[in-house]
Amino acid sequence: MTTHHETYTAAPFAPALMLNALAPSRGWNPKDGFPDFSFIWRGYQISAAALATLQRAAGRDDAATLDRLMLLAPHVTGFRLTMALLMCRDWPLPIWRALQLRNRLIRSGAIKLDTPSDLIVRATGWRVHDRGIELDVLAQLMQGEDCPWQSITTFYYRGRFDGPARHGADDGAPIASPSVDPSLPPLTQWTVAGGERLRWAALTGDYNPLHLVDIYARATGFAAASAHPQRIAVQCLGHLTAPAAAPTQLDLWLKGPVYFGRTASLREVANEDGTTFGLWIDGDDRPAMVGRMS
Repeated sequence: MTTHHETYTAAPFAPALMLNALAPSRGWNPKDGFPDFSFIWRGYQISAAALATLQRAAGRDDAATLDRLMLLAPHVTGFRLTMALLMCRDWPLPIWRALQLRNRLIRSGAIKLDTPSDLIVRATGWRVHDRGIELDVLAQLMQGEDCPWQSITTFYYRGRFDGPARHGADDGAPIASPSVDPSLPPLTQWTVAGGERLRWAALTGDYNPLHLVDIYARATGFAAASAHPQRIAVQCLGHLTAPAAAPTQLDLWLKGPVYFGRTASLREVANEDGTTFGLWIDGDDRPAMVGRMS
């Protein structure tokens, strides 16, 4: 199995990553699977300015919303390190074949702002299906000796691949999402704003033109450009009426694009075990995003 360990002392440089993505991929070898890579961003920190951007997107700055956003903040601002991993020249499959499916975000302690930290990402497990591969990427935030936050992001590569049916841990969000009754009255509705696209690309490190350029999105078969999933998750958390207790886990299922200019409808079901929510875009029968916060 190929090993590769790379350390960044500043944010991975997006143009260099995009050049890597244009290089030919070495291809899938079922004997090797995904390589044993670990990427480390030393000095990573969540700035107060970045958190303020999330609060503006959420539309609320109360304490309960801030607690929810702190569960998402490392995922938003540290996502470019995952992009660096998936765009590495030695990665077997190209980034343009990867589709983000699910997220599991876990907070186990206090997350400090404006504190130089280590962010570490690596592939931990994958499953070979009839029509593709699911890959789990683990991200961990280290602040001194503590790991107050980690995430497991599941990606999907379409195609037919040989190899063992599964490898490594399967600790991410489950394949099946919880259901939210679409007949429930919406908790709230809003128009998905198309401004600040480059700001969110810079925050996440995801400069996919599907999130930036309407003409490109339509040329590739989509109705329009769509918002970054992290941006939509922030907006959902800002509208929830869940209890004020700080959540320790958030699972997200990304089911479809959230197009700019469309009307979004958020529905919520809360009980003693947590809050489940679904986001629908006008004209679509199925939700574009489902989440469970506990």
